[in-house]
Amino acid sequence: MKKWMILLIGLLFIPIDVFSQDWDALLFLDGRTGYTSNTYLNPMLSEWSRENTTGYATLTPIGNIFLSKGQFSVDLTSGGAYSQFTDERDAWSSLFILLNSNYRINERWGLGVETGGSSYSMQSDRSVYWVQPVLSFSPSLFTRVNLKAGSSFRKLNFEDQADASGFDQFNNYALELETWPTFRWQLKVGVFGDLNNPAESLGARASSDINLHRNWDINLRTGIERYRFQIMTEGGGGGGFPPGGNPGNQTTTTEEADILYRISAGVKYRINSILEASVSTDYLNYYSTVTEESVSDVHASIGFRVTLFNGSRHTDEANVELRQNAKQTILLNLKYNGEGHLYILGDFNDWQKPGISLVKQRRNRYAAQLSLDSGAYEYKILLVEGDAEKWLELSEDTFTVNDGFGGENGLIIID
Repeated sequence: MKKWMILLIGLLFIPIDVFSQDWDALLFLDGRTGYTSNTYLNPMLSEWSRENTTGYATLTPIGNIFLSKGQFSVDLTSGGAYSQFTDERDAWSSLFILLNSNYRINERWGLGVETGGSSYSMQSDRSVYWVQPVLSFSPSLFTRVNLKAGSSFRKLNFEDQADASGFDQFNNYALELETWPTFRWQLKVGVFGDLNNPAESLGARASSDINLHRNWDINLRTGIERYRFQIMTEGGGGGGFPPGGNPGNQTTTTEEADILYRISAGVKYRINSILEASVSTDYLNYYSTVTEESVSDVHASIGFRVTLFNGSRHTDEANVELRQNAKQTILLNLKYNGEGHLYILGDFNDWQKPGISLVKQRRNRYAAQLSLDSGAYEYKILLVEGDAEKWLELSEDTFTVNDGFGGENGLIIID
């Protein structure tokens, strides 16, 4: 598994202009150091271990490519992580890959597949891989609902404990809502569980990402996870569960559930276009319905992200894609690689500044929805950075007309 992951990481940055109408490529290095009482709270480790309260340091190089052509798009992320601890345990290392593909059937419906895998080397060797089809519905440009269902597989290998090695399969589902209430605020909520026992394994999560200022972001996350399983005990004439003992030679099955409550918060500051700093905290409470045991864990860390490579076909200009959804509704998608906030203004709002806000939906991609009467409308894209304003140049792929002042306006035509 490690060999094909390394190969895919290398393939991430082969030139791909010939395969795609639109693409983005990004390579960055994450570094993080902190303290944790349970390595399950570290997003790059996510392996339950409360053996030691320890400090750690992790380095994570990550590469990403986004490709799109017509109604089809692919998002590929791959990388690795190396973690060193302050206690006596050995270092952990891992490789991972994530592949999301999507086909847009029409303006509201889409089909896709999410798949990926990871390989960890720690106290044991652990390999995990998964695949799940995705059905998406977009009631508006700024809201999407995803229904996911699929399987994940885990293989554990203990060199000194052959009887503890094994292979597991888990069948999962998730229903997720993603929306942008404002251009500075993204909200995600979802429920998830086990397909074999949907109701009793039901969990929930919610997250909120808020842009407080041009360079400041805050994220808040909370959730509950439930894991149900059975404990088989052999009766031996008393002394077992429940109190009072069991009849001799009788097998008793006990239903147990582990419930995890989790909350986290983080702050991110963009120092410049290359360097980013962040602080994050996590709190986790574990509760057993059988033993009524309740334990808590915490995690706190500081980190940085350095962008090593940022490739984009259009970096200094705006590439605008217009689609007519309903009879008088225009969906505007814009690709721009830069800082600041974007607005669209034109004939439809009497050129009043700042205009209609464009919502940032993913890296370098912005969107807006306009309801217009039949006719032709000229427009411009305004970039606002602090107190500074400027008009963005439109790419050669955007339909434009002369603005009469030596520049160009974009043009929208409604039938």
